[in-house]
Amino acid sequence: MKTVGIVIREWRLPDNNTGLYGFKRDLLYTLRNYNVNVIGIPINFNNDKLDNIKEVIDMCDGIILSGGKDEYEIDFDIVRYLYEKDIPTLGICLGMQDMGGAFNGGIIDHIGNNNHSSSDEYVHNITIDKNSLLYEILGNDYIKVNSRHFDYIKDSTLDKVAYSDDNILEAIEDKTKRCFIGVQWHPESVTDEYSKKLFDYFISKL
Repeated sequence: MKTVGIVIREWRLPDNNTGLYGFKRDLLYTLRNYNVNVIGIPINFNNDKLDNIKEVIDMCDGIILSGGKDEYEIDFDIVRYLYEKDIPTLGICLGMQDMGGAFNGGIIDHIGNNNHSSSDEYVHNITIDKNSLLYEILGNDYIKVNSRHFDYIKDSTLDKVAYSDDNILEAIEDKTKRCFIGVQWHPESVTDEYSKKLFDYFISKL
């Protein structure tokens, strides 16, 4: 059985004193549809070093960079290590931003008049480059996605392959890798055909 590692983040409870490590349960529920083991990779973002977690990462057949808040230098170190080792990688929301940031992408702290953060199941459309791997996977160049972010990637040396109608970068990839794809939306939180195709592809590359 293959193993998927999820880089998990610290979440602060409202008292600002109690920290918990985790990820959204939607991601775990989605992965339960596949015959894989799932392990969490907790990071102490204040002082952890890549060398501390390389052994855990190397135990995994693929890695998901989950959503959350705030990026740290170790995030970029992890992304570059995954890229160098050609470990199948799926970045979601902040995970995509970390991927872009690790490859010369500027992270913008706030969109402004934000129509990209909503609890609705679907929020806006994106246009996908027909020459991209993402298009090959999803089979459509114009789809509707959910959206729960304030920050975004301005640029990256990775291939920029999808944009929202208001020109926010929504997906990045490198076709030369087994699977190195980042998406700004949360495919784990919807049950449509496109989310299934994306996770099917990621799992197939483990």
